[in-house]
Amino acid sequence: MNADELLLLLAGIMLLGFVGEIAFRKKRIPDMLLLLLIGILIHYSRIIPDTYISILRLLLPFVGIVALILIVFGGLLRLDLQKFGHSVSKGIAIAVADLAFVMGLMTPLLYFVFKVPLLISLLLSTILSETAAPFIIPLMARIKLDEDMTHSIEVETIFNSVLNVIGALLILSIINQQTSLVSITGFLFGSVSEAIVLGGIVGILWLIVLKQAAAPHYYIATIAVLFLIWGVSDYIGASAILATFIFSIIISNSLPISKILKISGTVDTSQLNYFNQEITFIVLTIFYVYTGILVNIFDFQALLMALIFTAALVAIRFFEIFSLNGITQWFGKDSLLVSSFVHRGPTVIVLIGILLSSNPSIAGTYSNVIFYIVILTILVGSLSFTAISRKYATSPTDVQTVPTEQASQEEKGL
Repeated sequence: MNADELLLLLAGIMLLGFVGEIAFRKKRIPDMLLLLLIGILIHYSRIIPDTYISILRLLLPFVGIVALILIVFGGLLRLDLQKFGHSVSKGIAIAVADLAFVMGLMTPLLYFVFKVPLLISLLLSTILSETAAPFIIPLMARIKLDEDMTHSIEVETIFNSVLNVIGALLILSIINQQTSLVSITGFLFGSVSEAIVLGGIVGILWLIVLKQAAAPHYYIATIAVLFLIWGVSDYIGASAILATFIFSIIISNSLPISKILKISGTVDTSQLNYFNQEITFIVLTIFYVYTGILVNIFDFQALLMALIFTAALVAIRFFEIFSLNGITQWFGKDSLLVSSFVHRGPTVIVLIGILLSSNPSIAGTYSNVIFYIVILTILVGSLSFTAISRKYATSPTDVQTVPTEQASQEEKGL
């Protein structure tokens, strides 16, 4: 493939992303589903030659890493403490519960019933613990829901993706070690501790630079530092995703951390957030289309397994929310509605791409199953929400009437 053909291919994919966004804004068709469908049509129509598909496969590991960095960084940037207030702690607690309940209940099902190896069972359970902001936040915008509840679920969906990525990559790194339990424990301890130190030191130093430099394109340099952290962490054997997480916490909470460290100046995270959204749009568009190209929609055994796992995930969500409500009374009359938020989405799709590049054997066995689970949970969640939300008043504002681009991006969870 020459340079012109590569440019044409990338231009076509990005324009497809634009079409997906129009469909979302005008017809409420989720752009992720539309782009996955386009990828499936490309796969079975053979519109794009196999040579071009091979080029995309080579780009997949790099694009996957960029996507994960942006998901973690963007998620923490959107955790606005001033906007969400005390809902932050509640939302983070629910996000942690999402991970704990799915891992705690899905792992035994996979391991004992379906005879999936333990570490792979843990990995799959972690990947499937997502609650997808691009689907859930627009649904909540359609009805009149208590503001504290709305903010809590927003924080849940944002922080859930961050935990989802960190947990899955840590487990995947352990799987790829293929050594003894003692060696794995030592690797994990060293990887985590080095990541915390690296992310913390670079985060504080970069915060000082941002406070003092006041350069007009600081957001580009910040993304560059994120890439640098990932590369250095991976080179020295530290957890790259955890180092990115620590760095992102420091930058996204620049105001309180600056007060603690007594650093003068300010950092405008709105520009960071906007720039992050634009890059994320391009990266996820490529991922959605390419994942659709790779999926085998005629794998009926995978479909059967996905139906069983989807039923289990729905049951786990209901059990989680009603258990939390019994202890905390957080959800009250909204318990049934919140239980319908079983949608899986972008983070799961990106992690499928990472599996394809880093461990093809696991991806080859389970990627079709995971793909079907994403589709089924979106359908089940949306239908359940529609049925349950009938007793709620319709919100005067809807995703189609939001006037600003920033608001639209926030509702899509980018």
